[in-house]
Amino acid sequence: MAKNELLDKVDYINLLRGIEPRAINAYRLDMAYGGYRLTQLVNGVGGETDISPRLKANEMREFLDGFFKGYIANTNDRTERLLDKVGGENG
Repeated sequence: MAKNELLDKVDYINLLRGIEPRAINAYRLDMAYGGYRLTQLVNGVGGETDISPRLKANEMREFLDGFFKGYIANTNDRTERLLDKVGGENG
């Protein structure tokens, strides 16, 4: 598992959300102590909150894949509900 593959996954999630990698609310990959942790930038001076526990590379890959699938499912659900609401008002 290459570190760059994990970084690319995090960058892709930020891209889908329309958030620049160094902007507040961007997801980041913390790498320390032989493991990886997904974090989210919470302020302009570099403060981060933990999104995941520290994981091995293969575990982080699975976590990010699940996180991505959950984000897409949630986005699709919200879009469908919005379209239903708009369609109901016009129909």
